Amino acid sequence: MDNDLSAGDVAAPQDGLSHDLRARPTAQAEFAPDGTFLSACDEFLRLTRYERNEILGRAEAILLWPEDHDDPQHRALWELLRSGEVVQRDLRRMTRDGREIWLQASYDPVLSEEGEVTAIRLIATDVTAKRRQAANHENILAAISRSTAMVEFALDGTIIAANANFASLLGYDVEELLGRNHREFVAAEIVDSPAYGAFWNRLRAGEFVQAEFPRLARSGRTIWLQATYNPVVDTATGRPTKVVKIATDITERMQESAEANRLALLDPLTGISNRRGFDLALGAALEDFRKGVEPISLILLDVDHFKPFNDIYGHQIGDRCLRRVAKAIERSVRRPESLVARYGGEEFAVLLPNTTRHETARVAEAARAAIQHLAIDHPGNADWGTVTASFGHVTFEAGRDERFHTATELVTAADRALYTAKRLGRNHVADAVDPSSKDPYAVFRMLPGEEFFGPEPESAAGRQIRRSATI
Repeated sequence: MDNDLSAGDVAAPQDGLSHDLRARPTAQAEFAPDGTFLSACDEFLRLTRYERNEILGRAEAILLWPEDHDDPQHRALWELLRSGEVVQRDLRRMTRDGREIWLQASYDPVLSEEGEVTAIRLIATDVTAKRRQAANHENILAAISRSTAMVEFALDGTIIAANANFASLLGYDVEELLGRNHREFVAAEIVDSPAYGAFWNRLRAGEFVQAEFPRLARSGRTIWLQATYNPVVDTATGRPTKVVKIATDITERMQESAEANRLALLDPLTGISNRRGFDLALGAALEDFRKGVEPISLILLDVDHFKPFNDIYGHQIGDRCLRRVAKAIERSVRRPESLVARYGGEEFAVLLPNTTRHETARVAEAARAAIQHLAIDHPGNADWGTVTASFGHVTFEAGRDERFHTATELVTAADRALYTAKRLGRNHVADAVDPSSKDPYAVFRMLPGEEFFGPEPESAAGRQIRRSATI
């Protein structure tokens, strides 16, 4: 069927034919004003699959598809031609053997000296392959649009088109999105970052961008999109004119991934942080400590004589005991920035950023008392008769302990304080302060090969420090 006629269909005379039409082999034919063929060149006959004697004297309508014979647009075309108008347009036609062809055609009326139309000349180029390619692209885009979210932006980020899938993802109707800007759906801290400006500069330069992006839905919740931003380039100038975004919702997968990452940092037995989670948190806290003025504290604790407890009651009861101890520690700490972790075996760690030495001592004592208050029978802990724990804690003061700036140094100091608590008879809290020093804030010096307390069984922290030193 012919395309709709519009002002753009009426063109200049034949001399104004586009370069595209002239650059390829052309098919020519001539018609009487009533539309019957007067002549046709070999290229025209080749394209339409007719013999010359089959076409001369017959109406141009033999090239129409059956459903187009009564099309008012076709009648309007010939009325324009008989009035002397030049028409350029793409035409859908049917060959003698029933194939579809598309012709990029220019109809040029031939006028007599009196200004009457005596004939109409046609110059046409076969653009069937081009039209089929365009139709294929449209079908692909339609299929993509049915299954994915699509949106088009002007180069300043203004939304100029969107499909229902994209609007639904964000919680809007399509009409509500039009005219709004991309930045409205991006977190403020991202919009204000240099990276956001660079992102749009890349698109305006014609660069394709693909990544996973967090975006803000109407409800305020964050959704995740796996998206491609595709600059659309003007073929004449080579410059981008707009950006097409194709996206799929991966929020559920990202949430599952985040949950998997969270679980990977948890101890499956006690439900508190595991050693990996502790190491990551300690590294981040030390970075903050070095940049700021706040202290950082660490508590290490061991359940006293836990091996005999397992020997007496078995590992299942031992696991239950560790779970109760972990909960007692968590209840005792109750500080927003703190982290309670199972450091290894029956040893636990409490990381306390922005916590002074005296506050840390109070936390440690509260946890010690909470564990003893559980009153879990432990015949193997002869001095106390119930499950108890020994605690060592250390605090690095900003501006005072600049020389102590690694995780190993912090853990070593807390571990040696833990040994002190064990030497005092267990079920004690010890600070990493040198009792012989006149400076109450002086932490133990860590000298190579220094041994403080003889053949005391090595703690998990001590074993880790020793392993780290050999790596």
